Amino acid sequence: MRKNVLFILVIILTFSCSSSIKTKEKLELRKTEKEIINNFLENELASEAYRYRINNNIVVIETTIPKKQVLNDYLSLLINYKKSLIDSIQAVKMNKELEKEPKYYWKNSDFIIKNLQTQSSEDFRKTIKTEEYFNLPKRIIFHLSFPLLINDKEALVSFMSGSGDTGFTSINSGIVLMTKNNENKWVFKCFLGSPYS
Repeated sequence: MRKNVLFILVIILTFSCSSSIKTKEKLELRKTEKEIINNFLENELASEAYRYRINNNIVVIETTIPKKQVLNDYLSLLINYKKSLIDSIQAVKMNKELEKEPKYYWKNSDFIIKNLQTQSSEDFRKTIKTEEYFNLPKRIIFHLSFPLLINDKEALVSFMSGSGDTGFTSINSGIVLMTKNNENKWVFKCFLGSPYS
């Protein structure tokens, strides 16, 4: 009996792993999303917070912050603003659509920034648990959301960044509004605040 249960468990785990790998391979970043995330990163890295870290390696955690979390975090920040980008009807509709959101995993090829590499959450946790980060080069760690498109000209990006020198020491976090300008380029419009600090 025990052997049968173990055999079934192995089959289920094998099937679930292979199906998640298929999902991982199937999803691709569109040109718009790639432009948004790269322009966001370039703008963020040019800010004062990273002034003394200009030569550090950049590490992006493969697992994205879910779009549903971005939406909920944005809605929780609305008390600071008179006008919302998303009305209540649109928020309910988006929340429902995002319930079945497939998980996206960042790939090195998604980014155009030099000295950037992706790392799995498991490997990142391992470097902290085993204190391996002491032997690694100086790094800036980013946990990024997949861009949440509100409409054709506005998108939200949620992020957390930290220094890898001590495992993970927070540098910055929050939600940023990216907009499409008159030249059809996605640019940083404003920092909307942080639900993480």
